[in-house]
Amino acid sequence: MSALKVLVVGGGVAGPAVTYWLSRIGAQVTLIERSDKMRASGQQVDLRGKGVPMMKKMGMEAAVMAACVHEPGMQLIDRNGRTQAFFPVAKSGSGKQGITSEYEIMRGDLVKILYGLTEGHENVRHLFNTTIKTFTQDSGDGPDSKVHVSFEDGREEDFDLVVAADGTGSRTRKMMLGADAPDPRRDCGGHIGYFSVPSNPEDSDRGTFCHLPGGRIIGTRKDIPELTRVYMILRGKRPALNAAISSGNTQELKKALADIYQGGGWQCDRFMDALLHAPEADDIYFTKIEEVHLAPGSWSKGQVVLLGDSAHCHTAGGYGCAWGLVGAYVLAGEIATALKNKDLTAPAAIRQGAKAYEETFRPVATSMHGGHDWAEDLMAPKTSIGIWILHRFAKMASFFNWGEMEGLDKKTSNWKLPEYPALE
Repeated sequence: MSALKVLVVGGGVAGPAVTYWLSRIGAQVTLIERSDKMRASGQQVDLRGKGVPMMKKMGMEAAVMAACVHEPGMQLIDRNGRTQAFFPVAKSGSGKQGITSEYEIMRGDLVKILYGLTEGHENVRHLFNTTIKTFTQDSGDGPDSKVHVSFEDGREEDFDLVVAADGTGSRTRKMMLGADAPDPRRDCGGHIGYFSVPSNPEDSDRGTFCHLPGGRIIGTRKDIPELTRVYMILRGKRPALNAAISSGNTQELKKALADIYQGGGWQCDRFMDALLHAPEADDIYFTKIEEVHLAPGSWSKGQVVLLGDSAHCHTAGGYGCAWGLVGAYVLAGEIATALKNKDLTAPAAIRQGAKAYEETFRPVATSMHGGHDWAEDLMAPKTSIGIWILHRFAKMASFFNWGEMEGLDKKTSNWKLPEYPALE
C-alpha cells in the first residue's frame, strides 16, 4: 500500500477528506486545486446526520466547535419583518439536527480544518494553480496498470488512482465519461446565491428568511458582527438572470438580481442598494440549483472515480458537506479493504473498491434526487396565499418540533455508517 500513488482533483470538502483517509493507509497522495490558493471562502454550511459521527471519527470535533457560528435557530418572517415561526437549534451532538445545525460553520473554516489534517504529512502534496489537461488509462487489471495524466503546465505523471472531487461541473468527470457523453447535470428550476452587506444593529443573529410572491426568498445569517450575509433563493425560469450569470459580468448579475428583489418588502431595498453600491457585496456568488444524475455503475471507470458533487450533487440540499465527508470515508474504506485481498493486484483492488463504494453509498447519497413539485410549492410558494399556508404549517411544525430530524427521510435516518478496520 505504501507504493499506491493517488491524484485527488479538487480542494473543496470531499477532496481533502479522501486525502486524509488515503494518507492513513500509506498512499502517496497529490491533492490539486485549480485556484492559486486554498479556496477558504464561501457561505455558511453545516454538518448534520451521519456527517456528525464522521466529523468525530476524523478527530475534527474540537476544531469545528471552536470555529462554529453560534446561530440560535431559524425563523420565518413576513414582509413586514414579523416572526411567523421559529425553529431553535437542536443541541444533541447525535446528528439529530434542527433546520439550523448544532455544527454551523463557514465553508472556508471547514476547508482550513480539512487541509490541516494532512498539512506537512510526508505522504501528501498540496498543489495549487494546477489542473489536468487530459488523461488516459491502461486497460485490464495487470499490476502495472496506471492512469497517465498530463497537466496544463506540461508535466506528465502516472497514478494508480485518480479521484475527481472537482464539483458539479467537474471537468475530470467529462474526461472520464468521454466527450460524447450527455451532460449529467439537471436543472431543478431554481437559483441560489449570497452576498455580504454592512450590518445594522437590528440585524438578527437568527437565520432569518422572508418569502415573497413569485417564488422569491430572501434571508440573512450572521457569522461575524460587522457583516450580514444575504441569501437569495429563486424558483422558476428566469432567462434574464441566466443570461447575466452566463455573461460572467458581476455588475450585470447584480442588476438582474436587484430588478427581481427591489420593492419586495422587509429589507429588500436596503439589501439591493448595498448589492449595487457596497464593496462588501463584491463577494457575490450565484448559481443554478442542479442535480447530477449518473447511470448506475458510472461513478467510476477503471481507476478513475467520482466523489462528492461530481458524482451526486443536489445544490443546496443541506447534506453536501456531510456526504462529502462520508463519501470520502466510504471510498477510502472500500479500496483499503479490497487492497487487503492478496489475490487481487492493486489495480484490480482499486477497481473493485470503487464499484463497492458506489454500491454502498449511492442509495443514500442520491436520496434527494427528483423532488416533488408539491414540496417545492410548499417551501417556495409563488402566491401570497401559498406563503400564508406555509407560515401556518411552519407554526405547527415548530410547535411539534418537526424540524428536528436524524436525516432527510427514513432511508437516510436508518442508513448505518460502515466500519472499515482497514483504515485503522
